[in-house]
Amino acid sequence: HGGPKGYHAQWDSKLFHYLKHEVLRFLLSNLRWWLEEYRFDGFRFDGVTSMLYHSHGIGKNSFDYFGPDVDADSHVYLMLANDLIHELVPSAVTVAEDVSAMPTLCLPIDEGGFGFDYRLAMAIP
Repeated sequence: HGGPKGYHAQWDSKLFHYLKHEVLRFLLSNLRWWLEEYRFDGFRFDGVTSMLYHSHGIGKNSFDYFGPDVDADSHVYLMLANDLIHELVPSAVTVAEDVSAMPTLCLPIDEGGFGFDYRLAMAIP
C-alpha cells in the first residue's frame, strides 16, 4: 500500500497490499519455498492481530471481529496461506500469534475459519 494505509507507525514498517496479485504470489511462493527447500514442518505467523484489523489492534481493548475495522484482504491471504501450507505438507502446523481473540482463527477454512492449527493467545482481553 502507498500512503498512510501502507505504513505501520507503531512498528515503523511498511504493509503488504494483499489484493495485488504480485504480492500474493510473492508471499505464497515464499511459504512454498521454505516448505520444499528446507522441509519446514510449520510456521508461526507473528503479529496476526496487526494484519486482521485496519487499526492494527492499536489502542484496542475490545474488538469488533466482523465490523468495519476488519481487513478482509489480509483474511483472504491468511486463508490462502493456510490452505497452501496444509495442501503441500498435510502434517504441517501453523500457529497464529493473536491478541484479539478472533473467534474463527483456528476453524478449518471449509467451516469459515482461517485454518490455523493453533493460536498463541497473547494478552487476550
